[in-house]
Amino acid sequence: MKKIIVVLLFALCLIGCSNTYAKEEYDSIEKLASQGDRYSKEGSVFNPVEGGYSFTVSKFDGRQTLHTWNLSEDKELSMEIICSLTDGTGKLVHVDADGNVTTLVEFNEETSAAVIKTISLKQGRNDIKFVGYDCEKLDLKMYFEEP
Repeated sequence: MKKIIVVLLFALCLIGCSNTYAKEEYDSIEKLASQGDRYSKEGSVFNPVEGGYSFTVSKFDGRQTLHTWNLSEDKELSMEIICSLTDGTGKLVHVDADGNVTTLVEFNEETSAAVIKTISLKQGRNDIKFVGYDCEKLDLKMYFEEP
């Protein structure tokens, strides 16, 4: 009987856990600028492709660092971004060495994007992160030359 109660309490905790944190943190500069990732995902594949990376996910909630540069001097980077998803909201952001967060592209199930962005990378650590909630069938490609 005790085992059944423990299992039921655990199941209730799981039901209570949702993507609420992802929605709350979606626009939080403090959370996005932190080096820690926090996400829940299913069916994730992140692969290098010629000139960049491909990131596909069946379901995604949270924030995940996709690429990091540690630079000895400031650099400019041109990046081509192609992204789509069938449900939810997502964005690709750049976090510079000072903790400034810049949204490179934002999209949802009604909009897909194919853009070229110039990014000012600062001396020190620079991260590219994907942030989203309720994301389904995400397809993201990033093409760039290493600085």
